[in-house]
Amino acid sequence: MNAKYVLITGSSRGLGLQIAIDLSYAGYSIILTGRDKKSLKSAFSKLNPKLAHLIIRVDFIKKEFLKKIVKKIKNQKLYGVVHNYGLNIAHDTHPINIDILNQSIYNNFILSLKINEHFLRDESLQKIIYIGSTASLHAKASPSYVISKGMINSYVKNVSHEYVKKGILICAVLPGILAHEGSVWDTKKRLEPQKYNETKKRQALQRFAQPSDISPYIVDIMNQKSLMLSGSILKLDANEY
Repeated sequence: MNAKYVLITGSSRGLGLQIAIDLSYAGYSIILTGRDKKSLKSAFSKLNPKLAHLIIRVDFIKKEFLKKIVKKIKNQKLYGVVHNYGLNIAHDTHPINIDILNQSIYNNFILSLKINEHFLRDESLQKIIYIGSTASLHAKASPSYVISKGMINSYVKNVSHEYVKKGILICAVLPGILAHEGSVWDTKKRLEPQKYNETKKRQALQRFAQPSDISPYIVDIMNQKSLMLSGSILKLDANEY
């Protein structure tokens, strides 16, 4: 039986790591990516040891990131891609700074397009899943971040008809606020405790989402044989917004 490799961007910690762990135990071989060697090794140790996995130490900000990924994967065939990598750019406020907007669009959207365009040549590719944000819907976040995440939704809806023709399911999963260790809201818990607690109380579940709340849905989509989810934007926030 051929291995089903899934490339997960930004998978050395947080939601990306939890998705990697759950997918590995669902029978998928994982391609971990991240900048920190120690974090990647730690993440690798948590994957299903019965399957083959790969580590790619890569900095997505650098232009040669795609060449490094392609070289490392070599002859392995991709079954799926989970676009989890994204950034909140510092000083992202009004009035919108064009440089910050460009950085945000590049990191949260353009990088994923480069990956898609390359691996579409691989006839084994069947699933492309974006991890977006409910901020793209309610727009109650930093402006450039909201715009860049909103581009994902439009892209998924627009391109899905073409991808379906190739037998590829593409969709976006939009979590609500995630507050795992090392997240933006984990930092707010320390630096802005009042804002953290007030926002937490407004959540439908009286708590923020954890990676383990989101990752099972990614596994379900990866296991899905039907293409009916193509073009879907799936909001996972217990209907907070």
